[in-house]
Amino acid sequence: MERDAVPERPARTTRGRRLAALVLGGVLALAGVEGAVRTLAPQADAPLAGSLLRGPLTRPGDHRVRTEAGEATVHVNAHGFVDHEWPSPDAAKGAPRVAVLGDSFVQGAQVALDDGYGRRLQSALRAGGSPTAEVLSLGVPGAGTATALEVYRAHVRALRPDVVVLGFLVANDVLNNHPLLEAKDDKPFYARAPDGALVRTGAARTLARGPLWEASHAWRWITRERVAAEVARRKVALGRGVPVDLRVHDPTPDPVWEEAWAVTDALVGALAREAHADGARFVTVLFPDGVTANARDRDAAVGRWPAAAAWDPARAQARAATMAARHGPVIDLLPALRDRPSLYLPKDGHWTADGHAAAAVATAEGLRAR
Repeated sequence: MERDAVPERPARTTRGRRLAALVLGGVLALAGVEGAVRTLAPQADAPLAGSLLRGPLTRPGDHRVRTEAGEATVHVNAHGFVDHEWPSPDAAKGAPRVAVLGDSFVQGAQVALDDGYGRRLQSALRAGGSPTAEVLSLGVPGAGTATALEVYRAHVRALRPDVVVLGFLVANDVLNNHPLLEAKDDKPFYARAPDGALVRTGAARTLARGPLWEASHAWRWITRERVAAEVARRKVALGRGVPVDLRVHDPTPDPVWEEAWAVTDALVGALAREAHADGARFVTVLFPDGVTANARDRDAAVGRWPAAAAWDPARAQARAATMAARHGPVIDLLPALRDRPSLYLPKDGHWTADGHAAAAVATAEGLRAR
C-alpha cells in the first residue's frame, strides 16, 4: 500500500506559532520599555509648531520630572511657562510686578516649582519690604537674547510689568545669538544691517512630530537623546575641539565671536528700549555658570578640555557687565555664588535648590538697592 505523504500544514503551523511568539515577545519588550520610560523618565510633548517656546515643558498642567537633583513636580501655566498661574494685570493692580526673562536657569525645571529662581525671587522681595510683589517667570531653555526679545513682545508686554529683568547666562547667551556658534537651529536669529538696525535672519522650528511621537514616551526619549547627542557633537565641532560654550572665555580675537557680542549688545539695547517705552524699568542680572563660579567645575572642564586651562572665566563675565551697563542697571551674581560648588549640579550644571535661593536673594538685594 502506498504510504500517504506527510502533510506540510503542521510545519507551517509550527513556524507560524514561532513567528507569533516572536512578535508577541517583541510587543511585550517594547511595552516594557515604554512603561519604564513613562515611570523613570516621563517625556512631555513638544511645543506647537512655530512657537517661541522650546523644550518638553510647554503644555499647561503638572509634569513630573526626574533630574540629577531628584524627582520633582513642576507646573506649566496657561501661557506655557514653568510657573504658577498669573493673575491678570487688572487683578494685580497696585502690586509691583517683575517679569523675568531668560533660559533654563530661569525656567528652573530641575527643581520643584517653588524652589525655582522666579518663585524664590518673589519670596525674597516680599520678605524684604515689598509684601505684594509679584514675579512672573518666563524661562525658555536654550534661549538667547533674540528669544528673550521676542518673548517680551509676544508675552510680557501684555502683562504690563513694572520691572523687566533679563537673566543673562554669560556662558552661552552670547553664542546663542549667532547661527555660526549655536548648535541648535530651533530658535530665532538676528543680524545687524549696515545702518545698525537688527534684521531677523532665522525662524524658529520644532521637532518633527507624528503618530509615534504623539503616542510613545519611549520614542520621544529616543528622539531627544539622539538630538542631544548630535548637539553635543556639533558643540565640540563649532568650538574647534572644545565645547563652543567654553570659547566665550578664549581671549584669542575671533571675528565671529566679536559679531556675536555686537549682535547681543544690540539685542539687549532693543529689549531695554522697548521695556522703557512700555513704562517699565529694565535690569540685567548676570548669571555665572559653574565653570566661572567655582574651582570644582572649572577643574572638571580643564581636566577634560586642557586647552581651556589658560583662559580666565571671569573675563567674559566682566565684558558682559560692561556691555549690559550701557542699557541699564546690572546685577552681577558672581560675588554671591563664587566658590560655592554646592549651588550647582555637578553633571547637569544648573542650580540646585540652594543655588536658586542664593541667586534670588542676591537679585532681590540688587533690585532694592536700585
